[in-house]
Amino acid sequence: MKRYEFSFQKNIRDLGGLKTVDGRQIKEGRLFRGGALARVNEDDVKVIDSFHLTDIVDFRGHEEFLYRPDHIFDGVEYHNFPIIEEKVKNPRQNDDGNLLWFLQEGASGAQHLLDCYQEFILSPKAIQGYHDFFELLLNEGRTVYFHCSQGKDRAGFAAYLLEIALGVPEEKAREDYLLTNLAMKEKIASLTKRVEDKPFFNETFRQDLIDIFSAKEEYLDESIRLMKERYGGTMNYIQKAVGVDVNRLKELYLD
Repeated sequence: MKRYEFSFQKNIRDLGGLKTVDGRQIKEGRLFRGGALARVNEDDVKVIDSFHLTDIVDFRGHEEFLYRPDHIFDGVEYHNFPIIEEKVKNPRQNDDGNLLWFLQEGASGAQHLLDCYQEFILSPKAIQGYHDFFELLLNEGRTVYFHCSQGKDRAGFAAYLLEIALGVPEEKAREDYLLTNLAMKEKIASLTKRVEDKPFFNETFRQDLIDIFSAKEEYLDESIRLMKERYGGTMNYIQKAVGVDVNRLKELYLD
């Protein structure tokens, strides 16, 4: 699995090379995960062009999608499959500004994320969004970049489901989910510096900021708990709720 560092964020990687329980591996250069592509420079564009994408999937809410659209790459189809609608003050603000406002309103960062990971399993909107994503993947000859805002939660959970569906061991899929934290350390430090002299900043706010910009096992575990409770496990959720043809998916994306 190869990681890429771009000017706008460092949470982009190719899922290719991840090994499965039956000794196969995900094909390289076919499935990419990351954050939004609204702030790319010329060098970023050259690297992303080298991926030879056929499709970009945006899991952000419709307002996020409209007001901070991805860079347009020639020959690439764009898809907006909203998973949850963000609680935003002003969709024209940048994503970081909205989340900082959200925390200033007294929200708990950890509870907000736990609520989101519950929605991934319980919300018909989320199930439809993930269904549409997998339906796209089941088309022949797709090379797909999928993202949300930071590439951490909505896209992170999509990557987890995709890896489990393809037969990646659970511990390895979990490692990939947590790998996001390497990319988020710099962002958390930058945002902390940006607000630490503000009247609202205190140790509670500092912890909430860390919680909302981190990928934590407790968040993923909340989704896993609900998948087991409602569907009997992750694979049952993937096949019965999301409606994924797992065998076809493996035919297309495994070496």
